Amino acid sequence: MTRYVPALFLLSALAASAQNDSGGNDTADKPLATPVMQWRFDNSKEPGPRSPNYPGFSKDNTAQRFDGDGKKSALTIKDTEALRFGLNETITLEAWVKPAGQNGTPYIIGKGRLGTKEFGSENQNYALRLQNTKGGAQIGFLFRSANVPDKKGDWHRWWSKDTLPTSGWHHIAVTYTYGKPKSIKGYIDGRETDGVWDMGGATDRAPVTDGDSLVIGSGSTLASSHSLNGWLDDVAIYRGPVDVTALKAKYQFVPPPPPIAKKQVPAGRVLVQLAEEGMPDANAWPAEPPKVGETYTEDVFGFLDVPQKYVDTGVRGERHVPFMLRAAAVVTFPKGKHRLLLRARGATNLYVDNKIVLNTPFPPNDSDGHHLVADQQGYLDLGPDFRFVPPGNRESWCEFEGTGKPQFIVLETLVGSYVGKSIRRPELGETVVAWSQQGTETWKLVTPGKRTVPYTDAGWAAYEQERNAHYAEVNAKKRAELRALSAPYWATRRKAAEEWLAKNPVGNGSIDEFIAAKIATVKSQDSHKGSIDYFKDIQPILEAKCTECHRGSKAKGGLHLDSLADAIKGGKSDGAAVEPGKPDHSSLIARITSTDEDEIMPPKGKPLTKDEIALLTTWIKEGAHWPEIRADHLTLTPLTDDLSFLRRVYIDTIGVPPSLEEIAAFQKNPDRKAVIDQLLKDPRWADNWMGYWQDVLAENPNILNPTLNNTGPFRWWLYESLQDNKPMDFFVTELLRMRGSERLGGPAGFGTASQNDVPMAAKGTIVSTAFLGVEMKCARCHDSPTGKSIQQDLFELAAMLGSKEIEVPKTSSVPMDKIHAGGRKPLIQVTLQPGTKVQPKWPFAEFCDEAAAKLAEDPKDSRDVLAAMITAPQNERFAQVIANRVWARFMGRGIVEPIEDWEKGKPSHPEMLKWLGREFVSGGYDVKHLARLILNSQAYQRATDPTLKQTSPLFTSPAPRRLQAEQIVDSLFSATGKPFHTEEVCLDIDNTRDLKNAIHMGKPHHSWMLTSTSNERDRPSLALPRIQAVTDVLSAFGWRGSRQDPVSKRDADPNVLQPAILSNGTVGVWLTRLSDDHGITALALKNESLDQFIDQLFLKLLTRHPTAEEHALYTKHLSAGYDKRINSPEACIKHTPSNRTREKYVSWSNHLDAEATTVRMAQETAARAGDPPTNKLNAEWRGRMEDVLWALLNAPEWEFSP
Repeated sequence: MTRYVPALFLLSALAASAQNDSGGNDTADKPLATPVMQWRFDNSKEPGPRSPNYPGFSKDNTAQRFDGDGKKSALTIKDTEALRFGLNETITLEAWVKPAGQNGTPYIIGKGRLGTKEFGSENQNYALRLQNTKGGAQIGFLFRSANVPDKKGDWHRWWSKDTLPTSGWHHIAVTYTYGKPKSIKGYIDGRETDGVWDMGGATDRAPVTDGDSLVIGSGSTLASSHSLNGWLDDVAIYRGPVDVTALKAKYQFVPPPPPIAKKQVPAGRVLVQLAEEGMPDANAWPAEPPKVGETYTEDVFGFLDVPQKYVDTGVRGERHVPFMLRAAAVVTFPKGKHRLLLRARGATNLYVDNKIVLNTPFPPNDSDGHHLVADQQGYLDLGPDFRFVPPGNRESWCEFEGTGKPQFIVLETLVGSYVGKSIRRPELGETVVAWSQQGTETWKLVTPGKRTVPYTDAGWAAYEQERNAHYAEVNAKKRAELRALSAPYWATRRKAAEEWLAKNPVGNGSIDEFIAAKIATVKSQDSHKGSIDYFKDIQPILEAKCTECHRGSKAKGGLHLDSLADAIKGGKSDGAAVEPGKPDHSSLIARITSTDEDEIMPPKGKPLTKDEIALLTTWIKEGAHWPEIRADHLTLTPLTDDLSFLRRVYIDTIGVPPSLEEIAAFQKNPDRKAVIDQLLKDPRWADNWMGYWQDVLAENPNILNPTLNNTGPFRWWLYESLQDNKPMDFFVTELLRMRGSERLGGPAGFGTASQNDVPMAAKGTIVSTAFLGVEMKCARCHDSPTGKSIQQDLFELAAMLGSKEIEVPKTSSVPMDKIHAGGRKPLIQVTLQPGTKVQPKWPFAEFCDEAAAKLAEDPKDSRDVLAAMITAPQNERFAQVIANRVWARFMGRGIVEPIEDWEKGKPSHPEMLKWLGREFVSGGYDVKHLARLILNSQAYQRATDPTLKQTSPLFTSPAPRRLQAEQIVDSLFSATGKPFHTEEVCLDIDNTRDLKNAIHMGKPHHSWMLTSTSNERDRPSLALPRIQAVTDVLSAFGWRGSRQDPVSKRDADPNVLQPAILSNGTVGVWLTRLSDDHGITALALKNESLDQFIDQLFLKLLTRHPTAEEHALYTKHLSAGYDKRINSPEACIKHTPSNRTREKYVSWSNHLDAEATTVRMAQETAARAGDPPTNKLNAEWRGRMEDVLWALLNAPEWEFSP
C-alpha cells in the first residue's frame, strides 16, 4: 500500500544558505517547509532511486509504478483543507520521476478537473505535469483561475524551457505564489529553469479552490495521454515559503563507476572511449553506462578534440549531445603528496583507484549577455608558469597521495550541453588532468608513458599544434574509408565516361598548338584597311546601346548582334541589321535614326549621338569589318625566367611564394615539370582554392544570429574535399545531396539560406552559374529579359534541390500592375503566378536529355538525379565550364567570358575548350589533371608583358594579373615568417549560446578561415580587433566577408585604400615590427655577410635577386652597425613579471557589461601596437631594417603575379 504522511520533515539542513528570488516567490532563509502531504511508497515493490547512485535514499528504497492507464494505476486522494491553496499562498509540488517511454502530457500530481457531476472539468486547482519534446521532457504547472464578477476564469499553463532526460531517476519541482505573476520557478535535478506561460499568460488572479479530489499519476479524464508511464517516488506538496537552496540540494546523484578495468588499458597509453548511444537528451549523467562506440589511444590526459564524426560518403556529421568521453590509464606517481588539477568544459568526474577525487559541474544554464567581466576574478594561479584556465572551462584541484605504485586514473566528461531545449556546440575546450610533483611549482599533463607535456602556455600551444596535425591525418583516413564504400558506384560512372569518350574521343592537340592556330587565323583576318577601328570605335557603341537586348537566346526581335554573321542575318521583321557597304539598306541605321518613338532604338535611355551614328554609318559603308578577336597583340613573349616562374607557379597553386629552402632546391634542379608535380601534391593547394569556391558557392556563415541568406559553415566540407582532391563529379554530387551536419561543417550547410522565402531557388541560381554557366538570378521573380532562363526553369531546378514540389510565393514575383505601368511593351514577363506549384524536373534539355538520369545512384532521389545529369559525360557543358574556370584562374581570363554567364560570351578557342573538357572527363574529372596541362604549357609560362592592362583573348602573353586578396595576405605572412595570429573566429568563446545562434570556426591560420565580424547590434564589445585588422586588408583587395550572392570574378581594379592600408594599417605594423617570432628577425640573426643577407632578404620576400641599384641602396642603409647588430646574450634576458594575472576576455555572455567594452578597447589598442620588438637585435640597426622591410613589403610585386 502507499503511505502518505501529512506532517513529515523531509529534508535536514542540507544547505548552508538560501537564495532570495527576485521574481516575487516567497522564499526564505530557513529550512524547507514541512510538506502538507507526502507519498514515499515505502510498501511498493518496484526499485526506486537507491544509494550509492542516489545517496539521499537507502539501498533498498522502493517506488510506485504507473503503467500509463490512469483508470487502473492512478492514485486518488480525497480532498482535505490541507490540499487547498488560495490567493497569495505559495504552493510547491515536487517528485522523483523515472519516465518509461512516455507520450502526451502526463500528470504527476493534480487536483481537480476530473469531470465529476459535482465539480465539473473547469476546476484545475493545480497540477504538476510533463510534456515530451524532442530533447526530453519539460515540466509544467497548470491551474484555472477562479470566476469573478464580470470576468470568467481562464486556463494558465506554464512549461519549462529546460527538459529532463527520459531515462533514469530525476528530481522535479515547481513553486508558485498565486497572485504573483512572476513567481513561477521550476527545478530539474537541482537546477533552476525558466519557462513560458503558453496558455492564459501570467496572472494575478486567484485559483479555483474547491473540494475535488487529488490524483497522482494521471489527471483530467484519466486517459492514457494524461497518464504517466513510469515510476514516482517522494511526491510532496508544500505550503508557504521554501528554501530554494535546500530544494535544489535534494538532487544528489553519483554516476555509476566507469565500466572499465585496468586490464583493458594498454600499457603506457591512455585508452579513450567515446559513447553516444544511451546518453540522455539533457544536462544529466546517464543512469546506466552508455554504449562505447569508438575507441582509440592517446599519450597524455590532454583533450582538445576528438576524431571527427563522418557520415555517408565521408561528410561531417554530428555526435549526440552530450556524448561521453572516457579516458583511462595506469599511472605511477612518485611516492609523496602531489597536486592534481582537473579542467573541463562539461560536467566531469575524475577517479583515482575508483574513487572520485575531482569534478567539474555542468555549464551554466543561461545564454544571455548579462554576466560580468568581474566574474572572471576567481581563477587558479598555482605556479609561476602555470597556464590560466581558458574561457568556458571550469577547474578544480586537490592534493593526492602518490603511492609509488601503479594507480588507475579514469576521466569521464560530458561533451556538449543543453541550454533550454537547444543544444550547445559539442566542444571539449581544454579538458586536461595535470599534476605538480611535491616540492615543485611546475605542472605537466598526466601520462602513463614517457612523453612529457609541460602544462604551460608554450607547452600547450606546441601540444595543440601536434594534436591538430594528428587528428587531421586520422580524419583524412576515415573519410577515405567511407569514400571507398561508394567505389563500386563510381566505378560504373567511370565506365560510362569511358564508353562515351570512345564515341566522342578527346582528339589530338595541345594548348600551345590550339593557341598558335588561333593566332594564325586572326592574323589572316587582320588585313582590312579603313578609317574605322571596330574594337575602338564600334564595339563600345554596340555594348553600351545594343547588345544587352540583342544577344543570347532571348534577343529582342530575334536580332543577335554578337557577330557580323548574326547582324547580316537580321531579326524577325527588319531584314539585315548590317549590310556591308550599304548603310541605307541596313536596318540598324534605320532604327537608330528613327524619330518614331515605337521604332527608335534603343527604346529607353538616351538615343545615339550624331557622332556615334556617323561612326556606325561609315563603318558599314567601308564594309563593316568585324574581326572575331581584337588582334592588337600578336607577338608571343618568351618564357619567363626561372625565379619569376617559380614565384608565379607557387602563388597560383598553393597561394604563397616559395621559401628560401624551396628556392634553393629549385635552383639546384630547375625542372619546371617536376616542381609543378610537387606543388600539385602540396596540401596547401586546398588553402589556395578555398576563397574561390567560397565565392562561387556563396558560403556565407554568420558567427552570431543568422541573418539574410546565411548558410551553414560548409567551408569544412569544401576544405576537406580539396584536401582529398575529390573528382569534380563526386564533389558536385556530395554538395547537391546536402547531407551531414548543417551547423558543424557538412554540405547540408549549403542548403541553408536563412530568412529566404525559397531557399532552394537561391541555391538553384548558385548551382546553375557554378557548374553550367547559366545565370538564373532574374528568373527568381520574373523571366529573364535577355537570357533564356524563365521562372519555370529555376523553380523546377529548385524543386529538384528540395526533393519536393515547390509553391511560388508572392514574395518571389513582380506585381503585374508594376509590369504594365507605362506605355510600351514591358521588358520583363512573369510566367509563374504566385501559388503555382512546380514539380521537380531537369530544366536544361539543351545540355543533355533525361536519359542521363539513369546514372544516378538513387534514381528516386531528385538531388541524386540532378547531380548525375549535371556531371554526366554527355553533358559537355559541365566539363567545359569547370575547364574554363580553371583556365581563367591560371591565365587571367576565361576562354569564355564572363565565366558564369555563357549567354553573354562565346569561346575564343572553341576547339581548345572542347578538348580541355574531354581531357577533364578522360582524367576522371580531376581538377589537378587540368591544372597540370595548363601549368606545363608555354602559354602559362610566358613572360608577363607589363604594358598590357588585360590578357589578350589570344593568350599571346600574360598581362600583370592581380592576386586574390587571400593570396596577398597569406603571402605577406608566409614570406615574412610572421605567425598568422588572430582571435578565434567566434563571439561565443565560452560556449554559452545555443548552436543555432553561435558557431565557432576555429583558430585561423589562413585568410580563408575568416568571415564577417559584423553583429546585428554593432556593439564595440563584440568586435574582434585582430580579425578586423586582417579583414580590412582583405576587403580592400576584393574579399567579401558576407557572401549573400555568388561571385565568380572579383573586382580587381586598384583603389586608394590598397596602398594606404598596407603601408599604414595595423597589419603593416605586425609585418614590419621585428619581434622575436618574426622570420626576418631569424634571418638577421644568421652569421652572414651583408651582401648575403640582402640577397637572402630579396629571395625570401620577392623571389628574386636585388638589382644593382637596389643592392647599393640597401647596403648603404644597413651597413652601419651591421657587424654589431646582434646583442649579447645578457642583453636578451627577459624578466618575467612576478604579478601575473589572467587576461580578461569578452564573449557573448558578458558583452552587455560596461567593462566588456573597456576590455575590448584595450585589446584593440594592443592589436594596433603590435608585438614588442626583439631585444636580440641592436635597436638602432633594427629600426633601419624595419624601414627596409616596410619599403619591400609595399612593392607592387605583392599585388601581382610575376
